Amino acid sequence: MKILCCISVLLCMLAVSGGATRQQNQSASQAQGKPPQFEIEKYQFGILKRGPNWTAESTPETTKIQEGHMANINRMAKLGKLVAAGPIAGNGELRGIFIFKAVSLAEANALAAEDPAIKAGRLVLETMEWSGQKGIGLKVQNQLKAGIEPKYTMTKYYLALLSKGDQATAPSSPEKQNIQLSHLWYIRRQLDAKSFVAAGPFAGNQSLLGIFVIAANSPAEAQKLAEADPAIAAGHLKFEIHTWWSAKETWLEP
Repeated sequence: MKILCCISVLLCMLAVSGGATRQQNQSASQAQGKPPQFEIEKYQFGILKRGPNWTAESTPETTKIQEGHMANINRMAKLGKLVAAGPIAGNGELRGIFIFKAVSLAEANALAAEDPAIKAGRLVLETMEWSGQKGIGLKVQNQLKAGIEPKYTMTKYYLALLSKGDQATAPSSPEKQNIQLSHLWYIRRQLDAKSFVAAGPFAGNQSLLGIFVIAANSPAEAQKLAEADPAIAAGHLKFEIHTWWSAKETWLEP
């Protein structure tokens, strides 16, 4: 028993020491002006919005459309194409999120076009290329490939949609470069702390620049975490927070 206790204590010490060393290395890299390291994959990020035929009214027809919408989500997941999805809370213009992997924008749009809610004009989808953490949805995809029906724990997250701030400067300015470096290190620290479960930039979109997927206890806490980002604090970026429901199993959480 004493030996097991000693081993347990030693492992805890090594874990703490390893974490401290990693933090020291990161601090040294930041002090030297080096960017943090991220394991990145390319995804297609889709934002579902109200369509021309949207209505909040519940009828037998809208119920049938919603059932078809959910069936199409399951179909895309089982094809290994859709790695994350979920509704945005509230009754605003934004209704939900799709995240596709290993497909082109055209293929993502074609897959989504089979959705009964999109066919009926209740929803429309805006897709864009997104760089996010490697392995999003991998656990669920592996279960599906093995013939195991995944169990989903729908969990509340906060989606911070980033856009250009009022104080944005030229990309080549020294000030912008310093703020961008601090911005990247802030993201790295929040990912390590599990306060962010994902973050990354969009490509080729003039209005939306990136997202944070924040694991927080309230909108106010999520707001605080976003506001502490150096690029947001300096006015180079601004954001809006949306409450988003997504399966916990999607993200790279312990």
